[in-house]
Amino acid sequence: MPPRLVPQDEDEPADVFAAIRDGDILVHHPYESFAASTQRFISQAASDPDVLSIQDDLYRTSGDSPIVRDLISAAEQGKQVVVLVEIKARFDEEANIVWARKLEQAGATSSTAGRPQDALQDVADRSPRGSTLRRYVHIGTGNYNSGTARLYTDFGLLSCRPELGADVSDLFNVLTGLSRQRDFRR
Repeated sequence: MPPRLVPQDEDEPADVFAAIRDGDILVHHPYESFAASTQRFISQAASDPDVLSIQDDLYRTSGDSPIVRDLISAAEQGKQVVVLVEIKARFDEEANIVWARKLEQAGATSSTAGRPQDALQDVADRSPRGSTLRRYVHIGTGNYNSGTARLYTDFGLLSCRPELGADVSDLFNVLTGLSRQRDFRR
């Protein structure tokens, strides 16, 4: 487990947002826990009342994906959830179509990618009462499948640097077809 994501109390999970505010966290799967880092980031974003929106690029996931269940829960709570679902993810086409439909039924906006995106990004826009909006991002190689995260070697970066958050959000808009931006900050 990444040291900064080790919970202070065994009964409570670590506060991923607080850990990210202390500095970027680089995770290396499968050597570091996917569940305690990437999956926990999305889970906390889904349940945190201060998170207003979540954007997610869903390339490959499992049939019982806790990440997609968290995104559905976030949409049902009224958060703005936008998910780019890759329907041509080899061997996962059927599961991804099912997840896209379930996300839409929960109130999320899902868009399908026309070409494989074998990388991922996730943005959580968070604004605690009385504070300015801060973007927390996860970018990395690989996918959001907790099973294969224990097999394949991938890197992920958790950050709240403003320029990175703006770039990832802008890239997401390009991938969903909402923008044709070509220049990025980082």
